[in-house]
Amino acid sequence: MAKLTVSEMTIRAASLGRENPLPDLGSTGDAHARIAVDYETVTPEEARYMGWGRVHTILPYTLQDGYDRHREPRRLKTIELENAHIRAVFLPTLGGRLWSLTDKDRGQELLHRNPVFQPANLALRNAWFSGGVEWNCGIIGHTPYTCDDMCCEALTLSDGTPVLRMYQYERVRRLLYRVEAFLPEDARELYVRVRIDNTLPEETAVYWWSNMAVNEGEDIRVVVPAEKAFRYGYGGKLSKIPVPYMTAEADKLRGQAARLARENGGTLDWDITRSLTLPQSMDFFFDIPDGTRPFLAALNREGYGICQTSTGELRGRKLFVWGNGQGGRHWQTFLSEPGSAYIELQAGLAHTQLEHLPMAGHATISWLESYGPLQADGNAVQGADWSAAVGSAARALDAQRPAQVLEAYHQRVREELDSVPAGNVLHRGDAFGMLDSALYGDAFSSAGLDMAAMRTGEKTEPWERLLAEGVLPCPDPMAAPLSYQTGKAWEDKVTASLLQTGGDHWFAWYHRGVMAHARDDRGTAQAAYEASLARSENPWALRCLALLSKAEGDREKAAEQMLRAARMQPIRPLVIEAMEALMEVGQFTEMLAFYQTLPERLQKEDGRVRTYYAAALLRTGALSEAEAVLQGDIVLTDVREGNTLLTDLWFEIAALRHFGRADAESLAWAEAHTPVPEHLDFRML
Repeated sequence: MAKLTVSEMTIRAASLGRENPLPDLGSTGDAHARIAVDYETVTPEEARYMGWGRVHTILPYTLQDGYDRHREPRRLKTIELENAHIRAVFLPTLGGRLWSLTDKDRGQELLHRNPVFQPANLALRNAWFSGGVEWNCGIIGHTPYTCDDMCCEALTLSDGTPVLRMYQYERVRRLLYRVEAFLPEDARELYVRVRIDNTLPEETAVYWWSNMAVNEGEDIRVVVPAEKAFRYGYGGKLSKIPVPYMTAEADKLRGQAARLARENGGTLDWDITRSLTLPQSMDFFFDIPDGTRPFLAALNREGYGICQTSTGELRGRKLFVWGNGQGGRHWQTFLSEPGSAYIELQAGLAHTQLEHLPMAGHATISWLESYGPLQADGNAVQGADWSAAVGSAARALDAQRPAQVLEAYHQRVREELDSVPAGNVLHRGDAFGMLDSALYGDAFSSAGLDMAAMRTGEKTEPWERLLAEGVLPCPDPMAAPLSYQTGKAWEDKVTASLLQTGGDHWFAWYHRGVMAHARDDRGTAQAAYEASLARSENPWALRCLALLSKAEGDREKAAEQMLRAARMQPIRPLVIEAMEALMEVGQFTEMLAFYQTLPERLQKEDGRVRTYYAAALLRTGALSEAEAVLQGDIVLTDVREGNTLLTDLWFEIAALRHFGRADAESLAWAEAHTPVPEHLDFRML
């Protein structure tokens, strides 16, 4: 009989640190959410929802950018499902990540199991880590809960099969989503049922991608039932290409890819199903024909490997590769350690990750996925005949996991579990869903869940008091805010509280401003921030006023306001924004003076602060000092995907040394002729 157990594992892990108390007001975005579309190869119908439903802030979530790179043995809670053939390990404190999936019959790990836990700046809330299978709901990009707690419960099917239910409330779209995993007694694959519910009567946007990491290798081939794919590479447009081979023209490439193409006479024929042939980071969204059973597999020379399939609701399939340029290889080790390379296989509701889809009020979406080993014909899988490779994998899948079995399990889980509001609580997550349920009342659908695994605490306490007493509490103005709310219903509550006895204070006006700012009502936001400062001087409202000044084009005023806020409370997030603001207006001498006033920990240990310090040194003529900082042990812990700040500084130093200037011509020469130290190179091209 399959069993479910709660345990823990020890892993070398960095600390997540404290969450950023500054509200994200338009700075966040996924690199894949701003892709230009090539309408010569992509039809208007295919592009119908590309770009629709985007958001410009991750509020009401706070950012998670306080992590470090000091790895030490740490214990992580695990929840495990196991039968005679499969062992699955989940991480409830980290988005419910399926961390490990073991084929016990062969003693084979099927996923990329990262040997360390190392957050990096790749998700909507900043912190993200590689490995396993991630459940991404709500907004283009990685889930807001990728480094946060899921609510977890244990349930049981009628035949005694244990079920792990993990659920959370996605606060931007106001969706409840659940991931229900189970291992039937004799199953050789893990089954995962996903259900998403729109809690409110208004239409919203929905997004889902299951993101599976598997080990990269010379003999690994990705097999998917598609002959075309939507392709995106950094620096280009989304276009449709043939599968498995694509021809790359040199004049349409950049960086490492362009160099390789030139060396091969102007073109390259890439087999996109073999990741080690690809020179740069790329996304491939496979165009699986209607009526074809969707699946995605990564198989070795023997035809063995992992295969993900699903019921038809989950139509999209994707391959992501880091590529084999120095920057892509560096990202692999930056997220883990040397020798730990992976590719991502993904499955989603839409054709591509450019799309949100409309979801009607109180609507429900449900499907079933399975993850497990697959044994196909190795010669066929690895051969030149693509149709034979796909056919071999499809026949093996149909023999081991017939589509009708998935349909039957899906129906059974819906019938047996959707009427069960709660199980035995295994792990608790924040209770923001409970707060919205109380706020919206009868208009809020709890989707059959009683949310027993949600917890209240410091983050929810101000909003609980607002709902119960009609007034927000007033904390110390130097105390960092722990949470935020957005939306008209919450804004109305805060506005009403300002009129109550004890409600007219800096904290309430500050949140009134943030809520207005988040919906781009700048006039209301400015008045509210000024009212907050009039009641009590505080760095939080002052920083937000700086953002408004910047939005109005007054960058000098923004820098002055940001610097005042950071001097008032020199915590890392405010210090970084102040240095960024000063750099934007060229106040490099002021940057150096401000740097000297900072706590020693920020001066000596924080990679981003030291990067801005190097930039200030460079721009004030101290080339050797700037170069020494960059050549030292500097680590830009929270470097963003696609960000080239470090390499830009390196090329600027080279251009100034060689030409005495840093214009377009000299910088182009520097990029072409100056080797970049690997620890500085995060280029995606």
